[in-house]
Amino acid sequence: MPTPEKEAVVAEVAEQLQQANSIFLTDFTGLNVQELGELRKSFREVQVKYRVVKNTLTKLSAKEAGCDDLVEYFIGPTGLAFGMDDPAAPAKVIRDFAKKNDKLKVRACLFEGVLFGEERVAELADLPSREGVLGQLVGVLQAPVSNLAFSLNGILSKLVYALDAVKEQKES
Repeated sequence: MPTPEKEAVVAEVAEQLQQANSIFLTDFTGLNVQELGELRKSFREVQVKYRVVKNTLTKLSAKEAGCDDLVEYFIGPTGLAFGMDDPAAPAKVIRDFAKKNDKLKVRACLFEGVLFGEERVAELADLPSREGVLGQLVGVLQAPVSNLAFSLNGILSKLVYALDAVKEQKES
């Protein structure tokens, strides 16, 4: 029998599933409370939401949010990492945490609407952040303008040197 609390959890998780740019399903079997606390802290530092919800409620949430592809991965203890701003941030945290503790496993990942298996998480972790990509784009866009300004400055300075030489020649 559905209770109001369970319905609220299903609605909240469904909303997070719809809003997230990326969703990582992790298996945290074998992690103790302290290790799980460290993982949660690492996620919070990069503004990633990490939740552990009963699989039955999570399946209902996934169906409600239109993420039916994820339903088959909700077996056993499952933690959900929601990447809201930077879709690659959860992958980076998982990769860094897995270096210290090999008990954390990734079952699947829904990244920008595309479902990936655990083998692709390392590739996603190597993606630059949104700010990094924007910085590279600004650099690429700025280079031609900078080169034009440098070239025009060179032409003007040569003109000034030529006029100065002409002036000195006429004075002597």
